[in-house]
Amino acid sequence: MALARGHRWLAMLESGEVKSLKEIGVREGIDSSYVSRMVNLTTLAPDIVAAILDDALPNHITLFDLAVDPPALSGGQGLAAGPRSRQSGQG
Repeated sequence: MALARGHRWLAMLESGEVKSLKEIGVREGIDSSYVSRMVNLTTLAPDIVAAILDDALPNHITLFDLAVDPPALSGGQGLAAGPRSRQSGQG
């Protein structure tokens, strides 16, 4: 559901149906920070998306972690890397 929402909201932005994440939040009656996190999920690598859809994420990786801090697209984004550590500030 989260992935679908993210893709739907991204399409709304790209088509010009809405002008901002805030506008989506107002329309949907939710906080724009949630909208932003779900749109972040649209940037995930295919193996990570597959793991989400198959309910096969490793126990130490949560959908929330991926939505808040998605791995960088360049330089080997993949399931093995996991989300960047917020404690160390490294990715």
